[in-house]
Amino acid sequence: MLVLTEGQTAETITVTLNERRTLTSGYYLFYFEHITTRQTATKVYNFSEDDSSYPDRFNQFDINTSVVFTDKPIGEWTYKVYESATSTTSPTGLTQVEYGILKLNPATEFAFEKYNAATSYKAYEG
Repeated sequence: MLVLTEGQTAETITVTLNERRTLTSGYYLFYFEHITTRQTATKVYNFSEDDSSYPDRFNQFDINTSVVFTDKPIGEWTYKVYESATSTTSPTGLTQVEYGILKLNPATEFAFEKYNAATSYKAYEG
């Protein structure tokens, strides 16, 4: 599961894409879909943008959530990664190399504030 925070300018995605990759050069299309609202977001990376020290074992990419998820809801998303010979944002006809779940956390955590009114009880003494 990928975990990101909305509004961040530099976060890292770590995935394993080379296991199913068939192209020697090209692009990865990250296709995100919100589980409840079905809103989508996409991000395209060139194969050479992989920041991993061991690309045969795992792949790392920087993501700017303040751009990719602008005006998108927080919560759970599915993600699918496709390989492509060209830079495209449409997954139609592309080969899928990975899929999973992404959790997009809010920029600020929920702060619970308690109710400060005095509590009084009435009891029946009968």
